Amino acid sequence: MKAAWLVAFAQLALAFGIQPEDYAAHILEHVRPQASEAIQQQAALEVIARIVPQQQAQQFHVQIDSSMKRNSFHMFKGEGATDPSVVQITASSGAAATKAFYHYLRYWCRVLVAWEGTQLDLPSELPDVNVTITAPSSIVYYQNVCTWSYSFTWWSWSQWRKHIDWMAMQGITLSLAPFQEDLWTEVYLTYNLTRAQIDDHLSGPGFFAWQRMGNIRGWGGPLMASFSQFSHTLQVRVVSEMRRLGMAVALPAFAGHLPVQFRTLYPNVSFANVSVWNNFPPQYASPLFVDPTESLFADIGSRFLQRAIATYGTDHVYFSDPFNEINPALPTVRYLSSVSEAIYSTMTQVDPDAIWLLQGWMFVKNPFWSDRAIRAFLSAVPLGRMLVLDLQSEQYPQYVRTASYAGQPFIWCMLSNFGGTLGMLGSVENVHRGIREARNNASYTLLGTGITPEGINQNYALYEFALEMGWNADLDSTEKWFSEYASARYGNVSAAGLDKAQQAWDIFRSTVYAFEGLELMRGKYTFNRRPSSKLKPWAWYNVSTFNRGLEQLLSFAEESPCNELCQYDIVDATRQCLQHTADALYLALMDSFKKRNLIQFRKHSTLFLQLLADLDQLLLTDVHFLLGPWLESAKAHGESSLERHKYEYNARIQITLWGPQGQIIDYANKQWAGMVQDFFLARWRVFLTELDQVLVTNGTINDLKIRDKIFRTVELPFVSDRKRYTIQPMGDAIRTARILYERWTKDVPPLKGLPYKPSRRKSDKQRRNKWFL
Repeated sequence: MKAAWLVAFAQLALAFGIQPEDYAAHILEHVRPQASEAIQQQAALEVIARIVPQQQAQQFHVQIDSSMKRNSFHMFKGEGATDPSVVQITASSGAAATKAFYHYLRYWCRVLVAWEGTQLDLPSELPDVNVTITAPSSIVYYQNVCTWSYSFTWWSWSQWRKHIDWMAMQGITLSLAPFQEDLWTEVYLTYNLTRAQIDDHLSGPGFFAWQRMGNIRGWGGPLMASFSQFSHTLQVRVVSEMRRLGMAVALPAFAGHLPVQFRTLYPNVSFANVSVWNNFPPQYASPLFVDPTESLFADIGSRFLQRAIATYGTDHVYFSDPFNEINPALPTVRYLSSVSEAIYSTMTQVDPDAIWLLQGWMFVKNPFWSDRAIRAFLSAVPLGRMLVLDLQSEQYPQYVRTASYAGQPFIWCMLSNFGGTLGMLGSVENVHRGIREARNNASYTLLGTGITPEGINQNYALYEFALEMGWNADLDSTEKWFSEYASARYGNVSAAGLDKAQQAWDIFRSTVYAFEGLELMRGKYTFNRRPSSKLKPWAWYNVSTFNRGLEQLLSFAEESPCNELCQYDIVDATRQCLQHTADALYLALMDSFKKRNLIQFRKHSTLFLQLLADLDQLLLTDVHFLLGPWLESAKAHGESSLERHKYEYNARIQITLWGPQGQIIDYANKQWAGMVQDFFLARWRVFLTELDQVLVTNGTINDLKIRDKIFRTVELPFVSDRKRYTIQPMGDAIRTARILYERWTKDVPPLKGLPYKPSRRKSDKQRRNKWFL
């Protein structure tokens, strides 16, 4: 009753003109940078010194003034300054200062710092500037709990050091510190679990995210003590550095998931088996869920959170996802309210200022969550003490159907990527329009914006655009933004060259990045899916138009200096072109198979396999498209041959079978050189050989039989193989891309194009009622 009254009060307050920023300031008053102004200033200056040469770094002066409005900065350089050669940055935090620095680099110096490289050709004399910016977002959020498994699993400190610099320059103010297995080991030992029982529960490094959310147990494990210690030490360092820059870090909290042995240890406690997730076999499925109303829940949760805070300190934000892609035990309002209230209560027993960070994905995934159930769950927590990540706002915004999360504050997030798969895709207009509409609607309890990709290192422009929306309330044209992006990405080139680059990116903006529908647009096309006669490739954009963009980019690269970002884009866009051709070839060969035309079938089969071999050679020209670095970084954590083999197995199976019998197969696959040759092409060779035999013998196709043969002869051997792959690129990216572009768009006999389904913007009602299953 009290929670319902608070919701009503909040809605009335908004109706009577209380501004969202005032609402946000009240909620976040105690979530502020902990580092002193001097420490934040020093940390920001260190970022600047790592990004630009020393002589130029010395021209930036930073002052932190915590009395300024949250997420604001002022920059000045010019006449009237004590030193007119210096860019003076005054900012509310270290993160705001580094955002100011990057804003200046990006828009005054036309340079770029991206995941896959940099373009830092600064002018010899730094331009004058006089600008003040206050972000329209109280929080700029980054990360998905899955990102730590799909992208960060094997990272070293040097990689994190570079990435934290990028986070700071993007103005990130809140992120995650999810590693917790060392803490759970300590907690479980206090409850008399044996080391063997703990090993049975904790997963391997490639699958931490899903073990933490209660989806699986023990898969890819047991967890080695050396890796646990490494991850602990690394996270302590990461958290410390983020806080030095004034960022807040959300720590994990207990969600109720436990090792199955707790049922024997506590026979009088009420436990529920978690529903089996994605058909995982019994030995890896169904950890326990302890009823939050049980005193054991509070006891375990308190012990864990005390250890987490003792280890990392606290910014008073804690994430907990009890029902991520799994169902609660009961659908009743009373039960759902008690679960939510108990989880929050356990947090406040340890930290009275706790704010619960919740992924709203649980409401998108499962029709179990009726409007009434959602309201019961959210309203059990005092208003403002739950912060919801609307995880895929660009496609399935849940703040609309949940009445702005029953008055709880939320963050508008762009997800865009699943599994870290490659493929050019995105919904840039949805992001642009969605954030502005939510921001301008006073009935929404919007607190900030962010990005929540399951995996990074693809489609970088989309992520920088979404983060820019968190800081720039005046960003009113995606066309202009992408034009400036192309200029910053490629540096000082001729006017004619720049025009071609900008035309290419405008075409990409209006094709691959213009998805507005409700279908799945993930990067799983034809050639990188398990072969079947029932695949249905399609595109939401005109492929010929996209190819014109690639032609412009190739022409630019051949006529202008092509930096590392340009070469990356050439490989990525040509890869996209070749996967279109693979899709069309698949349709052609299946058509000839159905018509029993053996000659045409063999012709198209040969072309299909040749295209995959060519694609592997293209990907081999850029280090970002190699399988080798992923596997070698995994093995680097092993202290023995056995450990190296275990980590390589984790790395290989995550991007292929995922589960032991192919559960979620291809979900996290990567279009990498080595993987195309030895996994994708090998599977298709088996499939096409089998179909050829069917035609020769006038038989019938048996997809299940072929699938089993592929599993036994290609997929299982690949995940246990020890073959080493190069970690160095080979070949000329531009020359290879041009040859393959000409070969597969002009020299191959005409193919019927892909089915074209132009995406159209869906109404809020359509988005509410489309369940993402």
